[in-house]
Amino acid sequence: MDAKGKKIFHSRPLFYGFLALLLAISTSRYIFVGNLKYIIFILLIFACFFAYCVWAKRWISFIVISSIFLFGLGWFFVGQVTFEGKIYEGESQVIGRISDDVSYSVYGNSANVVLKDVYINGNKESNINLTIYIDSYDDFEVGDIIVFNAEVEKVSLFTLNNFNSFYYRDGTPYTSSVSSDDFVIQGNKLHFDESFRLKMKSLLYENMGETNGAVAFAVLFGDKTEVDDDIYQSYKTSGIIHLLTVSGLHVGFLITLLGFILKKCRVKGIYNFLICAICLTFYAYICGFAPSFMRAGIMGLVLLATKLSGKCYDNLNTLGLSGIIILLYSPLSALDIGFLMSFFCVLGIFVITPWLSKVLKKVFPKFVAESFAVSIGAQIGILPFMALIYSDLNLLTFFINLIVIPIFSVIYPVLFVSLFVTALLPFMGFLLKACGWGLGLIYNIADFFGNTSLFVQLEPFDIFLVAGAFLLFFLISKYFMASRKAKTICCFTIFVFCGILGGIYLIPTSVQASVTYGYNYSSSTVVLTNDSGESVIVDAGYSNYTKNLLSANNIKKVSTAFVLQKSSAYIDTMREIGVENLIRCDNGQGYPEDVLVNFDETGYIGGFTFEYKSFEERLIGLEISFDETKVFILRDLKQSEEALTSVSSENYDIVILGKHDDYAKFFERSYVLTYYKNSLAQTSFVSNGNITCLIDGKNYKWRCVD
Repeated sequence: MDAKGKKIFHSRPLFYGFLALLLAISTSRYIFVGNLKYIIFILLIFACFFAYCVWAKRWISFIVISSIFLFGLGWFFVGQVTFEGKIYEGESQVIGRISDDVSYSVYGNSANVVLKDVYINGNKESNINLTIYIDSYDDFEVGDIIVFNAEVEKVSLFTLNNFNSFYYRDGTPYTSSVSSDDFVIQGNKLHFDESFRLKMKSLLYENMGETNGAVAFAVLFGDKTEVDDDIYQSYKTSGIIHLLTVSGLHVGFLITLLGFILKKCRVKGIYNFLICAICLTFYAYICGFAPSFMRAGIMGLVLLATKLSGKCYDNLNTLGLSGIIILLYSPLSALDIGFLMSFFCVLGIFVITPWLSKVLKKVFPKFVAESFAVSIGAQIGILPFMALIYSDLNLLTFFINLIVIPIFSVIYPVLFVSLFVTALLPFMGFLLKACGWGLGLIYNIADFFGNTSLFVQLEPFDIFLVAGAFLLFFLISKYFMASRKAKTICCFTIFVFCGILGGIYLIPTSVQASVTYGYNYSSSTVVLTNDSGESVIVDAGYSNYTKNLLSANNIKKVSTAFVLQKSSAYIDTMREIGVENLIRCDNGQGYPEDVLVNFDETGYIGGFTFEYKSFEERLIGLEISFDETKVFILRDLKQSEEALTSVSSENYDIVILGKHDDYAKFFERSYVLTYYKNSLAQTSFVSNGNITCLIDGKNYKWRCVD
């Protein structure tokens, strides 16, 4: 093997540098909180890398990659600090401008908007994710500058180890809600990109109708908020949802279109490159600099630059360059599933497609084999992330893409050109109507195949096994330039690596007596576990949140649920987590195992004693005792001093007050958990996120489980 063939790490420094940066940012918070699995994972990776560098005498490679990794560990915290907002207690005065990032609830009684150019109590602040309760869609317009007084809550970037990417993507470290009757409009101001998008949306809707117009707007600008639910579901279940996100496919068509036009205009060389760069930059600005577009745009520009310079284009280095630029600008994009799907889709095509194509060519004609290989490579690349957000996989996805992509490759350029032609010459709107028929055809294909029963249920993949699988794909690809013997040794090492990780997962985790206080969508959830490992839950929330809360505390089974705060229980959640007994003191909600109890009547379930406490026939809260611990959970209603005094005399060990933190003074002898920070409370959700209080006799130690 010649010298060039021996190059492995240093031959693609940008790609390996990107992987080191991505790995560091995505694992930082786990490493610094002492997560054993992630620490061992990183140590094993560096042990293998160090062993190779010693064997190949690549000391510079080791130093550079290690330095980038260490930089990434710190860069994670830079991204976190630059996003985080302040804590505002009580009502604050807010002034802000409604952007065109607007979506309406299915009931039409509320709108979620991103509020920009925000001032809170006179201080310039970041964006706010604002819920506006409306009477009609005419209660506000995009660009309206509004003033209101409301509670402003700080967003947590992580909820039970899940990254809240939609807040980070929109740059909204605050949330708030207000009624349309409670704000005052002080004018209207649109930014250029918003005005441009609204003008284009108006043209699409006028010529294509709202249904096809919303799809066309998503195809061109990546905004899916107004796409009809049935259409969106059909695109998702048929595996062509990527058409509604501006990404590599769209950028490839756009560059091809620009190249064709410039060639006809006889524009060559540096001028060709500059015009393409300007057009792509403007398009990225109009699309809000979406990560998927940025990745594809940078790769496209590098491709044009290599053609201009006459140098060799390297897929992985270009992919790495675009990734580094995005992560330096937006560090926590490394945790965004949309960003990861975009990159791993392309990586799957680069790494898996070539050798898969060779195999398929033995069975199918060249064109069919290559098309299947590209589709399968892309789907394998995004499969782990689809399992996290979609759960179902249509087995016909590969075939559907083979049908739809050629149709889309014709529609997209025509749609793009037709929109701008119609903007200049309104009478050419019939071109957009023709594109609408094409989009309708794609929907019909998606709807037909989306209604088949050829689905498999996906379970979330273990992140370490996913990393190992991609590493194996890379090792057997053409990009790992080593002998067959070296590849075999490396693949064996990966199998051993995965075996060690599997062994770590088999290490049993002990369950300690604890009380967990969580908050999700304006409602609290409490989980109590005794020394015997039995657990009960009070006010289970939405299914995914509740399951994540239990998983974060290593709780496998909850046999009993109590209803306190809500008039109805989340029945679906009850069934999914396997609740056998649902205990309440109001009317039942149709759950087969409803157990109705009276106020101030002691009940027993497993190792727990409970009692719904009342004062003058009015429910105050729920008392639960287990082991040597006595817990009181306040109902989320205003209570009188007499009512609070009647329960405070019970000498509770732990008291959970939720948002009524002003009642903490009644429970000074107890360990108090609240929503807002309070000098009389030991911990709060606002300060610490979802909290678990570990119990060892009369000793209490809290930890954040986010």
